[in-house]
Parts: sequence; C-alpha cells; structure tokens
Amino acid sequence: MPESFLVIDDSKLLHQMYRLIFSQGDLAGSTVHYAANGREGYTLLAAHPELTLVLLDLNMPEMNGLEVLARRQAEHLHPNVPIALVTTEGSEEDEARGRAVGAWDYLRKPFQPSDIQALVRRARELRRSRGAA
Repeated sequence: MPESFLVIDDSKLLHQMYRLIFSQGDLAGSTVHYAANGREGYTLLAAHPELTLVLLDLNMPEMNGLEVLARRQAEHLHPNVPIALVTTEGSEEDEARGRAVGAWDYLRKPFQPSDIQALVRRARELRRSRGAA
C-alpha cells in the first residue's frame, strides 16, 4: 500500500521543497497532501487516518501548529499518526511546548532532505512496532 503524508505549512516555497523530497528514492510514489494553514491541515488530518507522518509548521495563519496539536489531543483524533513540528522556532521552551501537546518530534528549519527522510524512517519503524505495517 502506498504511503501517505501530510504537510501543513503556509510557505509555498516549502511545499515545493517537500514535493521534491517526496518524489525521490523510496518516497517516490507516495501520496502527499498539502495544507496552507492549520485549519485546512486539521481537516485533512481528520480525513486521513492512514497517514504515515504529518509535518506541521508552528507559525501559520488561522490555526497555528500548537493549536492543531492541542485540538487533536482534545479530540483524540488519530493518536497513532505521528506529527513532527517543523519550525524556525528553535528554543527548548518551544520544543517543550510542542511535545507537551503531542508533537512526536521537532525539526528546526532550515532542514536538509535527509532530515525529512530520517523522520520518515522513524515514523515507519514506529508503525511497524505498533503492528500497522
């Protein structure tokens, strides 16, 4: 079964970078859903329980990354889908706040394609360990 991913980020440039990353190597052929803000992203998350990984920006219009995570936690929406915050906010406090509301991992921008590939590998391992291959 092809994997699917969700990118929630208000940067069109980053959407292009993700498109490139998800078109190469063992990620080629994956389905990638894109949202330009947290509200749109939350709707896509709700519609896709099969997601392997969500890449979530912190600072966005309409609903920021922390709000997406807090709403997901409150509604117990697809708790087995890992969500990684991908952000320019680099402080330990920012990371702690993200993890407190359910971020599975935290990646600082700017990142390298290999950073995304490593997150995907870890998300796949997590899925296998939970028996949802």
